[in-house]
Amino acid sequence: MLRLHGSGMLMHFLLALIVGQLQLLAFAQRWEKTRTHFGNCHTADYGRGTCVDPGNCDFYDVDKLDASSKRQCYSRQRPDLVCCPRESNIIPVLGVRITDRGTNTTTTERPLLRLVAATNQNGTPQARPQPRPPTSPDQLPEHPYCGTAFASRVFGGTVAGILEFPWTTLLEYSEEGGNKSHVCGAAFIAQRWLVTAAHCTHVYFMGPGRRLTGARLGEWNKATDPDCITNLNGRRECVPQHIRVDIDRILPHEQFNVRNLSNDIALLRLARPVNWLQMQHVEPVCLPPARGAEANQLVGSAVDVSGWGRTENSESSNFKRKAMLMVQPLDQCQAAFQKDGHVLSDSQLCASGGIGVDSCNGDSGGPLTVEANTPQRDRFVYLAGVVSFGREECGEAEFSGVYTRISSYMDWIEQTIRANRI
Repeated sequence: MLRLHGSGMLMHFLLALIVGQLQLLAFAQRWEKTRTHFGNCHTADYGRGTCVDPGNCDFYDVDKLDASSKRQCYSRQRPDLVCCPRESNIIPVLGVRITDRGTNTTTTERPLLRLVAATNQNGTPQARPQPRPPTSPDQLPEHPYCGTAFASRVFGGTVAGILEFPWTTLLEYSEEGGNKSHVCGAAFIAQRWLVTAAHCTHVYFMGPGRRLTGARLGEWNKATDPDCITNLNGRRECVPQHIRVDIDRILPHEQFNVRNLSNDIALLRLARPVNWLQMQHVEPVCLPPARGAEANQLVGSAVDVSGWGRTENSESSNFKRKAMLMVQPLDQCQAAFQKDGHVLSDSQLCASGGIGVDSCNGDSGGPLTVEANTPQRDRFVYLAGVVSFGREECGEAEFSGVYTRISSYMDWIEQTIRANRI
Protein backbone atom coordinates (compact mmCIF):
# COMPACT_ATOMS: atom_id res chain seq x y z
CA MET A 1 0.00 0.00 0.00
CA LEU A 2 1.30 3.47 -0.91
CA ARG A 3 2.01 5.56 2.18
CA LEU A 4 2.41 9.33 2.27
CA HIS A 5 5.17 10.95 4.32
CA GLY A 6 5.97 14.49 5.43
CA SER A 7 4.46 17.20 3.26
CA GLY A 8 2.64 14.62 1.15
CA MET A 9 0.70 13.43 4.17
CA LEU A 10 -0.12 17.01 5.16
CA MET A 11 -1.36 17.75 1.65
CA HIS A 12 -3.48 14.62 1.71
CA PHE A 13 -4.98 15.68 5.06
CA LEU A 14 -5.73 19.20 3.80
CA LEU A 15 -7.37 17.88 0.64
CA ALA A 16 -9.52 15.50 2.69
CA LEU A 17 -10.51 18.37 4.99
CA ILE A 18 -11.48 20.58 2.04
CA VAL A 19 -13.50 17.78 0.42
CA GLY A 20 -15.29 17.16 3.72
CA GLN A 21 -16.13 20.84 4.10
CA LEU A 22 -17.46 20.99 0.53
CA GLN A 23 -19.65 17.92 1.15
CA LEU A 24 -21.00 19.51 4.32
CA LEU A 25 -21.74 22.76 2.46
CA ALA A 26 -23.47 20.91 -0.38
CA PHE A 27 -25.65 18.99 2.08
CA ALA A 28 -26.56 22.19 3.90
CA GLN A 29 -27.53 23.82 0.61
CA ARG A 30 -29.73 20.86 -0.35
CA TRP A 31 -31.33 20.99 3.10
CA GLU A 32 -32.05 24.70 2.81
CA LYS A 33 -33.41 24.32 -0.72
CA THR A 34 -36.05 21.87 0.54
CA ARG A 35 -37.62 23.80 3.39
CA THR A 36 -38.54 21.58 6.29
CA HIS A 37 -42.20 21.71 7.24
CA PHE A 38 -44.50 19.99 9.71
CA GLY A 39 -47.53 19.28 7.55
CA ASN A 40 -50.19 21.19 5.63
CA CYS A 41 -52.58 23.78 7.04
CA HIS A 42 -54.96 26.52 5.88
CA THR A 43 -54.89 30.22 6.67
CA ALA A 44 -58.21 32.05 6.88
CA ASP A 45 -57.21 34.94 4.61
CA TYR A 46 -54.24 33.70 2.60
CA GLY A 47 -55.14 30.18 1.52
CA ARG A 48 -53.16 26.97 1.91
CA GLY A 49 -49.92 26.83 3.81
CA THR A 50 -47.47 24.63 5.68
CA CYS A 51 -46.60 24.50 9.37
CA VAL A 52 -43.10 25.91 9.88
CA ASP A 53 -41.00 27.69 12.47
CA PRO A 54 -41.72 31.45 12.39
CA GLY A 55 -38.12 32.16 11.37
CA ASN A 56 -38.55 29.96 8.28
CA CYS A 57 -41.74 31.67 7.11
CA ASP A 58 -41.11 34.15 4.28
CA PHE A 59 -44.57 35.69 4.63
CA TYR A 60 -44.37 39.49 4.47
CA ASP A 61 -45.67 39.89 8.03
CA VAL A 62 -45.83 36.78 10.21
CA ASP A 63 -47.70 38.69 12.93
CA LYS A 64 -50.67 39.13 10.56
CA LEU A 65 -51.33 35.39 10.54
CA ASP A 66 -54.44 34.93 12.66
CA ALA A 67 -54.57 32.91 15.85
CA SER A 68 -56.75 30.19 14.33
CA SER A 69 -54.12 29.34 11.72
CA LYS A 70 -51.45 29.14 14.41
CA ARG A 71 -53.64 26.78 16.44
CA GLN A 72 -53.73 24.40 13.49
CA CYS A 73 -49.98 23.93 13.79
CA TYR A 74 -49.72 23.91 17.57
CA SER A 75 -48.48 20.84 19.39
CA ARG A 76 -47.06 20.38 22.85
CA GLN A 77 -43.81 19.32 21.28
CA ARG A 78 -43.65 22.31 18.91
CA PRO A 79 -45.85 25.09 20.34
CA ASP A 80 -44.45 27.96 18.24
CA LEU A 81 -45.19 26.79 14.69
CA VAL A 82 -47.18 29.05 12.36
CA CYS A 83 -49.27 28.29 9.30
CA CYS A 84 -47.19 29.97 6.62
CA PRO A 85 -48.84 30.57 3.21
CA ARG A 86 -47.08 28.54 0.52
CA GLU A 87 -46.62 31.40 -1.92
CA SER A 88 -43.56 33.47 -1.05
CA ASN A 89 -44.39 36.92 0.36
CA ILE A 90 -48.03 36.58 -0.61
CA ILE A 91 -50.03 39.79 -0.32
CA PRO A 92 -53.79 39.51 0.33
CA VAL A 93 -56.12 40.85 -2.33
CA LEU A 94 -56.96 44.43 -1.34
CA GLY A 95 -60.28 46.15 -1.93
CA VAL A 96 -62.19 42.98 -2.78
CA ARG A 97 -64.67 43.09 0.04
CA ILE A 98 -68.24 41.87 0.29
CA THR A 99 -71.08 42.81 2.61
CA ASP A 100 -72.91 40.00 4.37
CA ARG A 101 -76.58 39.97 3.34
CA GLY A 102 -78.88 41.21 6.06
CA THR A 103 -76.05 42.71 8.11
CA ASN A 104 -73.82 45.72 8.02
CA THR A 105 -70.71 43.58 8.49
CA THR A 106 -68.06 43.81 5.82
CA THR A 107 -65.70 40.86 5.39
CA THR A 108 -62.74 40.12 3.20
CA GLU A 109 -63.51 37.67 0.43
CA ARG A 110 -61.88 34.33 1.11
CA PRO A 111 -60.95 31.40 -1.12
CA LEU A 112 -63.58 28.73 -1.56
CA LEU A 113 -62.95 25.93 0.94
CA ARG A 114 -63.32 22.29 -0.03
CA LEU A 115 -66.39 20.81 1.62
CA VAL A 116 -65.24 18.07 3.97
CA ALA A 117 -68.59 17.14 5.51
CA ALA A 118 -70.53 14.17 4.17
CA THR A 119 -73.78 14.77 2.30
CA ASN A 120 -77.09 12.93 2.33
CA GLN A 121 -79.03 11.83 -0.74
CA ASN A 122 -80.46 15.34 -1.16
CA GLY A 123 -77.01 16.87 -1.16
CA THR A 124 -77.50 18.47 2.26
CA PRO A 125 -74.26 18.58 4.26
CA GLN A 126 -74.20 16.32 7.28
CA ALA A 127 -71.77 16.26 10.16
CA ARG A 128 -69.36 13.36 10.05
CA PRO A 129 -69.83 10.92 12.92
CA GLN A 130 -67.14 11.33 15.52
CA PRO A 131 -64.86 8.31 16.05
CA ARG A 132 -65.65 6.30 19.15
CA PRO A 133 -63.25 4.59 21.55
CA PRO A 134 -62.20 1.13 20.37
CA THR A 135 -64.65 -1.54 21.50
CA SER A 136 -62.31 -4.51 21.06
CA PRO A 137 -58.59 -5.08 21.74
CA ASP A 138 -57.98 -5.65 18.02
CA GLN A 139 -59.65 -2.47 16.76
CA LEU A 140 -57.28 0.14 15.34
CA PRO A 141 -58.09 3.46 17.01
CA GLU A 142 -58.74 6.74 15.21
CA HIS A 143 -58.03 10.28 16.33
CA PRO A 144 -58.76 11.51 19.01
CA TYR A 145 -58.03 8.08 20.51
CA CYS A 146 -54.50 7.91 19.15
CA GLY A 147 -51.61 10.19 18.30
CA THR A 148 -52.63 13.10 20.51
CA ALA A 149 -49.52 13.25 22.74
CA PHE A 150 -46.90 15.55 21.30
CA ALA A 151 -44.58 16.50 23.68
CA SER A 152 -32.25 -1.07 13.37
CA ARG A 153 -31.45 2.68 14.63
CA VAL A 154 -31.59 7.32 17.20
CA PHE A 155 -28.14 8.88 16.59
CA GLY A 156 -27.39 12.45 17.61
CA GLY A 157 -30.74 13.67 18.89
CA THR A 158 -31.69 14.53 22.45
CA VAL A 159 -33.38 12.83 25.37
CA ALA A 160 -37.15 12.73 24.89
CA GLY A 161 -39.47 14.15 27.54
CA ILE A 162 -40.79 11.63 30.04
CA LEU A 163 -44.25 11.66 28.40
CA GLU A 164 -43.15 12.19 24.80
CA PHE A 165 -43.71 9.49 22.17
CA PRO A 166 -45.88 7.31 24.46
CA TRP A 167 -46.31 4.76 21.65
CA THR A 168 -42.58 4.01 21.38
CA THR A 169 -42.14 0.51 22.80
CA LEU A 170 -39.03 -1.34 23.94
CA LEU A 171 -38.82 -4.99 22.85
CA GLU A 172 -37.41 -7.56 25.26
CA TYR A 173 -35.35 -10.59 24.18
CA SER A 174 -34.40 -13.64 26.24
CA GLU A 175 -30.77 -14.68 25.87
CA GLU A 176 -29.10 -18.02 26.52
CA GLY A 177 -28.34 -18.18 30.21
CA GLY A 178 -31.46 -16.28 31.22
CA ASN A 179 -30.26 -12.72 30.53
CA LYS A 180 -32.48 -10.09 28.93
CA SER A 181 -31.52 -7.72 26.11
CA HIS A 182 -33.21 -4.84 24.28
CA VAL A 183 -32.02 -4.52 20.69
CA CYS A 184 -35.16 -3.33 18.87
CA GLY A 185 -38.15 -1.06 19.26
CA ALA A 186 -41.76 -1.09 18.12
CA ALA A 187 -44.83 1.14 17.86
CA PHE A 188 -48.00 0.58 19.91
CA ILE A 189 -51.00 0.76 17.52
CA ALA A 190 -53.89 -1.02 19.32
CA GLN A 191 -54.64 -2.66 22.67
CA ARG A 192 -53.15 -5.97 21.57
CA TRP A 193 -50.86 -4.94 18.73
CA LEU A 194 -47.39 -3.59 18.01
CA VAL A 195 -45.74 -2.98 14.65
CA THR A 196 -41.98 -3.44 14.20
CA ALA A 197 -39.41 -4.42 11.58
CA ALA A 198 -39.47 -8.01 10.34
CA HIS A 199 -35.71 -8.31 10.78
CA CYS A 200 -36.21 -7.77 14.54
CA THR A 201 -38.02 -11.13 14.58
CA HIS A 202 -35.62 -13.10 12.34
CA VAL A 203 -32.94 -15.48 13.59
CA TYR A 204 -30.55 -14.31 10.85
CA PHE A 205 -30.31 -10.87 12.48
CA MET A 206 -31.09 -11.67 16.12
CA GLY A 207 -28.95 -14.80 16.38
CA PRO A 208 -29.94 -18.39 17.32
CA GLY A 209 -29.69 -17.82 21.09
CA ARG A 210 -31.99 -14.83 21.29
CA ARG A 211 -35.81 -15.02 21.42
CA LEU A 212 -38.30 -12.17 21.29
CA THR A 213 -40.46 -12.67 24.37
CA GLY A 214 -41.97 -9.41 25.60
CA ALA A 215 -42.45 -5.68 25.34
CA ARG A 216 -42.22 -2.69 27.68
CA LEU A 217 -44.86 -0.01 27.17
CA GLY A 218 -44.63 3.33 28.93
CA GLU A 219 -40.85 3.02 29.24
CA TRP A 220 -38.51 6.03 29.39
CA ASN A 221 -35.38 5.15 31.38
CA LYS A 222 -34.43 1.48 31.11
CA ALA A 223 -32.46 1.67 34.37
CA THR A 224 -35.30 2.87 36.62
CA ASP A 225 -38.88 1.85 37.39
CA PRO A 226 -40.86 3.97 37.92
CA ASP A 227 -39.34 6.81 35.92
CA CYS A 228 -39.00 10.15 37.69
CA ILE A 229 -37.85 13.67 36.90
CA THR A 230 -36.96 16.67 39.06
CA ASN A 231 -38.63 19.90 37.97
CA LEU A 232 -36.93 23.29 37.99
CA ASN A 233 -38.61 24.05 41.32
CA GLY A 234 -36.96 20.99 42.82
CA ARG A 235 -40.15 18.94 42.97
CA ARG A 236 -39.74 15.29 42.04
CA GLU A 237 -42.48 13.77 39.88
CA CYS A 238 -42.89 10.19 38.74
CA VAL A 239 -44.99 8.44 36.11
CA PRO A 240 -46.52 4.97 36.64
CA GLN A 241 -44.31 1.93 36.26
CA HIS A 242 -43.77 0.63 32.76
CA ILE A 243 -46.06 -2.17 31.58
CA ARG A 244 -44.31 -5.43 30.72
CA VAL A 245 -46.38 -7.72 28.47
CA ASP A 246 -45.55 -11.08 26.90
CA ILE A 247 -45.73 -11.43 23.12
CA ASP A 248 -47.78 -14.46 22.11
CA ARG A 249 -47.72 -14.17 18.33
CA ILE A 250 -44.99 -12.95 15.96
CA LEU A 251 -46.19 -12.22 12.41
CA PRO A 252 -43.50 -11.04 9.95
CA HIS A 253 -44.54 -10.09 6.43
CA GLU A 254 -44.75 -13.22 4.28
CA GLN A 255 -42.53 -11.67 1.60
CA PHE A 256 -39.83 -10.27 3.87
CA ASN A 257 -36.48 -10.59 2.06
CA VAL A 258 -33.49 -11.26 4.31
CA ARG A 259 -30.97 -10.12 1.70
CA ASN A 260 -32.34 -6.73 0.67
CA LEU A 261 -34.69 -6.07 3.64
CA SER A 262 -37.72 -5.43 1.44
CA ASN A 263 -41.11 -5.82 3.17
CA ASP A 264 -39.33 -5.24 6.48
CA ILE A 265 -42.42 -5.12 8.67
CA ALA A 266 -43.97 -7.38 11.31
CA LEU A 267 -46.94 -7.36 13.67
CA LEU A 268 -46.61 -8.52 17.28
CA ARG A 269 -49.67 -9.62 19.26
CA LEU A 270 -49.57 -8.97 22.98
CA ALA A 271 -50.62 -11.77 25.32
CA ARG A 272 -53.07 -9.42 27.03
CA PRO A 273 -54.65 -6.15 25.91
CA VAL A 274 -53.32 -2.87 27.26
CA ASN A 275 -56.20 -0.42 27.67
CA TRP A 276 -54.47 2.95 27.56
CA LEU A 277 -57.55 5.16 27.90
CA GLN A 278 -56.99 5.78 31.60
CA MET A 279 -53.19 5.83 31.40
CA GLN A 280 -50.96 8.86 31.53
CA HIS A 281 -47.81 7.41 29.95
CA VAL A 282 -49.10 5.04 27.24
CA GLU A 283 -50.98 5.88 24.05
CA PRO A 284 -51.17 4.30 20.58
CA VAL A 285 -49.99 6.17 17.51
CA CYS A 286 -52.47 6.65 14.65
CA LEU A 287 -51.95 4.88 11.34
CA PRO A 288 -51.66 6.88 8.09
CA PRO A 289 -54.86 8.60 6.90
CA ALA A 290 -54.19 7.47 3.31
CA ARG A 291 -52.82 4.24 1.95
CA GLY A 292 -50.84 2.95 -1.02
CA ALA A 293 -47.33 3.56 -2.35
CA GLU A 294 -48.25 6.95 -3.78
CA ALA A 295 -49.86 8.24 -0.58
CA ASN A 296 -48.03 10.51 1.83
CA GLN A 297 -44.74 10.82 -0.03
CA LEU A 298 -43.80 13.44 2.59
CA VAL A 299 -40.69 14.73 0.79
CA GLY A 300 -39.50 17.82 2.64
CA SER A 301 -41.63 17.02 5.67
CA ALA A 302 -40.13 16.92 9.15
CA VAL A 303 -40.49 13.57 10.89
CA ASP A 304 -39.47 12.27 14.33
CA VAL A 305 -37.67 9.04 15.16
CA SER A 306 -37.54 7.79 18.74
CA GLY A 307 -35.91 4.88 20.53
CA TRP A 308 -33.13 3.62 22.78
CA GLY A 309 -30.47 2.91 20.14
CA ARG A 310 -26.78 3.71 19.92
CA THR A 311 -25.83 7.34 20.54
CA GLU A 312 -22.97 9.42 19.18
CA ASN A 313 -20.84 7.87 21.97
CA SER A 314 -21.39 4.40 20.44
CA GLU A 315 -23.32 3.29 23.52
CA SER A 316 -26.92 2.18 23.81
CA SER A 317 -29.00 4.80 25.55
CA ASN A 318 -30.80 4.10 28.83
CA PHE A 319 -33.14 6.98 28.03
CA LYS A 320 -35.63 7.17 25.21
CA ARG A 321 -34.15 9.57 22.67
CA LYS A 322 -35.61 11.51 19.77
CA ALA A 323 -34.28 13.09 16.61
CA MET A 324 -35.96 15.28 14.00
CA LEU A 325 -35.26 14.21 10.43
CA MET A 326 -36.40 15.35 6.98
CA VAL A 327 -37.84 13.02 4.35
CA GLN A 328 -35.57 12.87 1.31
CA PRO A 329 -36.52 12.21 -2.34
CA LEU A 330 -36.39 8.47 -2.94
CA ASP A 331 -34.40 8.78 -6.19
CA GLN A 332 -31.72 10.83 -4.44
CA CYS A 333 -31.54 8.23 -1.69
CA GLN A 334 -31.50 5.39 -4.21
CA ALA A 335 -28.52 6.88 -6.03
CA ALA A 336 -26.53 6.89 -2.79
CA PHE A 337 -27.40 3.35 -1.73
CA GLN A 338 -27.00 1.90 -5.21
CA LYS A 339 -23.24 2.03 -4.66
CA ASP A 340 -23.73 -0.69 -2.04
CA GLY A 341 -26.03 -2.75 -4.25
CA HIS A 342 -29.29 -1.78 -2.48
CA VAL A 343 -32.38 -1.25 -4.65
CA LEU A 344 -35.12 0.72 -2.93
CA SER A 345 -38.84 0.62 -3.74
CA ASP A 346 -41.90 2.84 -3.27
CA SER A 347 -42.72 0.88 -0.12
CA GLN A 348 -39.68 2.45 1.55
CA LEU A 349 -38.84 6.03 2.44
CA CYS A 350 -35.61 7.81 3.34
CA ALA A 351 -35.04 10.42 6.03
CA SER A 352 -31.98 12.23 7.29
CA GLY A 353 -31.20 14.76 9.99
CA GLY A 354 -27.89 15.83 8.50
CA ILE A 355 -24.43 14.98 9.76
CA GLY A 356 -24.55 13.34 13.18
CA VAL A 357 -28.36 13.05 13.44
CA ASP A 358 -29.83 9.71 12.48
CA SER A 359 -31.46 6.57 13.75
CA CYS A 360 -28.87 3.95 14.68
CA ASN A 361 -28.27 0.38 15.85
CA GLY A 362 -30.84 -0.59 18.46
CA ASP A 363 -33.58 1.65 17.05
CA SER A 364 -34.61 -0.98 14.48
CA GLY A 365 -38.36 -1.45 14.33
CA GLY A 366 -38.98 1.82 16.15
CA PRO A 367 -41.46 4.45 14.95
CA LEU A 368 -40.92 7.26 12.46
CA THR A 369 -43.80 9.67 13.06
CA VAL A 370 -45.19 12.79 11.43
CA GLU A 371 -47.57 15.50 12.64
CA ALA A 372 -50.66 16.20 10.52
CA ASN A 373 -54.14 17.72 10.65
CA THR A 374 -57.53 16.03 10.50
CA PRO A 375 -60.14 17.45 8.07
CA GLN A 376 -61.44 19.33 11.11
CA ARG A 377 -57.91 20.77 11.52
CA ASP A 378 -57.13 19.00 14.75
CA ARG A 379 -53.45 18.18 15.19
CA PHE A 380 -52.42 14.53 15.57
CA VAL A 381 -49.47 12.17 15.01
CA TYR A 382 -49.38 9.16 12.72
CA LEU A 383 -46.89 6.40 11.99
CA ALA A 384 -45.11 7.12 8.71
CA GLY A 385 -42.51 4.37 8.91
CA VAL A 386 -40.54 1.89 10.98
CA VAL A 387 -36.76 1.91 11.22
CA SER A 388 -35.30 -0.60 8.76
CA PHE A 389 -31.63 -0.08 7.88
CA GLY A 390 -28.84 2.36 7.11
CA ARG A 391 -25.09 2.56 6.76
CA GLU A 392 -22.86 1.00 9.44
CA GLU A 393 -21.66 4.49 10.34
CA CYS A 394 -24.77 6.36 11.40
CA GLY A 395 -25.34 10.02 10.63
CA GLU A 396 -23.33 10.26 7.39
CA ALA A 397 -24.30 13.24 5.24
CA GLU A 398 -24.52 11.31 1.97
CA PHE A 399 -26.72 8.51 3.28
CA SER A 400 -30.19 8.72 4.76
CA GLY A 401 -31.73 6.07 6.95
CA VAL A 402 -34.20 3.75 5.22
CA TYR A 403 -37.67 3.15 6.69
CA THR A 404 -40.54 0.84 5.80
CA ARG A 405 -43.39 3.05 4.55
CA ILE A 406 -46.50 2.21 6.59
CA SER A 407 -49.02 3.61 4.08
CA SER A 408 -47.93 0.84 1.68
CA TYR A 409 -48.87 -1.86 4.19
CA MET A 410 -52.22 -0.69 5.55
CA ASP A 411 -54.14 -3.50 3.82
CA TRP A 412 -51.65 -6.07 5.09
CA ILE A 413 -51.88 -4.73 8.67
CA GLU A 414 -55.69 -4.85 8.71
CA GLN A 415 -55.89 -8.29 7.07
CA THR A 416 -53.28 -9.77 9.39
CA ILE A 417 -55.03 -8.47 12.50
CA ARG A 418 -58.39 -9.83 11.29
CA ALA A 419 -56.83 -13.25 10.68
CA ASN A 420 -55.28 -13.38 14.17
CA ARG A 421 -58.05 -12.15 16.44
CA ILE A 422 -58.44 -15.56 18.09
